[in-house]
Amino acid sequence: MAVLSKLRDVLRSTADWSVRASRTRGARKRSVVFLHNNYYHFRYLAAALRRRGWDAIAVSLERPDGRNSPFYHGEDVNLFDEDPNIFRKRIRRFVAEVPRRFRMVHFTGDGMMAVDPANEDTNPRRDAIPWEFLEWRRAGLKVGYTAGGCTDGLAQSSFRKWSHDSCDRCSLSLNGEVCSDMRNLAWGHKREMFCDLIASETLPSADYLRGPKVFREPLTIGLDPEIWRPDIAVPERFRERRAAGEVLIYHAVGNYFDAHYGGKRDYKGTPAIKRAVEKLAVEGLPVRLLFAHDVHSTEVRFLQVQADIVVDQLNAGRYGANARESLMLGRPVVGRIRKEEPDGSPQLSCLQECPIVDADEESIEAVLRDLVRAPERHRELGRRSREYALKWHSVEALAARYEAVYDWVLSGRTPTTAPLVMESPWRDRAEASR
Repeated sequence: MAVLSKLRDVLRSTADWSVRASRTRGARKRSVVFLHNNYYHFRYLAAALRRRGWDAIAVSLERPDGRNSPFYHGEDVNLFDEDPNIFRKRIRRFVAEVPRRFRMVHFTGDGMMAVDPANEDTNPRRDAIPWEFLEWRRAGLKVGYTAGGCTDGLAQSSFRKWSHDSCDRCSLSLNGEVCSDMRNLAWGHKREMFCDLIASETLPSADYLRGPKVFREPLTIGLDPEIWRPDIAVPERFRERRAAGEVLIYHAVGNYFDAHYGGKRDYKGTPAIKRAVEKLAVEGLPVRLLFAHDVHSTEVRFLQVQADIVVDQLNAGRYGANARESLMLGRPVVGRIRKEEPDGSPQLSCLQECPIVDADEESIEAVLRDLVRAPERHRELGRRSREYALKWHSVEALAARYEAVYDWVLSGRTPTTAPLVMESPWRDRAEASR
């Protein structure tokens, strides 16, 4: 009982909570519970929304030292407990109390339309019954979802065609338990039935990543500009000793040697990047590859910020966490960017402004050679990178954008027609507090 009492106190600690409020939901302030870890994005977005007067928390059900913990920065509430009985009691209390406090649940994770892990999808048909979400929908809550990658409601055949067969470089493309047309579209259909809002986060517009419920521009995947700032102090153990004039080219892959991915993950074009840097060094250019893998996400920025050039990925066509972080750190970024959409819909505004230098496996050597020989261009690209990241991916900018979309959805309108709010109110909070 002491554990449940503590949980109740935590849940109530940041918001108004009363029987009257639960019966007059329309009169309450904006409120959302972010469910499951989306790297660190939900935690920082919830904090930014609270600064705008929201009741917002990020909730996890994963064990703090679990397999994915190196990608996380923590959460506001963690329901996990080693004792399965206590864990289930926490889940039941959480599911029952959410409708009394929140007007929206926003979750992430392919197959994770569940609170109790026993209700998560475990087969490619994605046919588990989402009991908790059914209960929340009956209570009148809106449901939002953040897509997490190329398998998330997008058929492999669709992505393969759009990305010019980049799936051939993915060790998971032949594993139907992880990626197939049937599996990916089954999850997309399930999402479509239950969700009011789907944040596609710039993924290509096709299959279940298009339609009236989809908001396509960046909405929930953001970074705190004060954590990822170009002038962060680098701890001694992360400092790279470099020769005068040496150019550091940074590239990273998470879970690089994980057996789940066939022993090595080269889908980003890692071998081509290594060959390109080696060739430039042979030519006499002062370059060195800084290759990182399996570095905790709270620490990897200390390596990224020291790079002169960051290479993200050379195949998929859109940028990911490594690029977003490096952009916010004011680093010039190279990567494969396909601005066209598979369904012929208009290009995303964020991609039209994106300062990432386009390159693929064939062109990476020439692109890097040109950049290494033009250090003044590094500085200009770095400046543009920071400006772009603040505009499109800072949590303050996203909080303003999310607020507008939230109001739009709660008024009964479709996310695809929601206004694209470009307010970017971020400024150094340390300065603002003085």
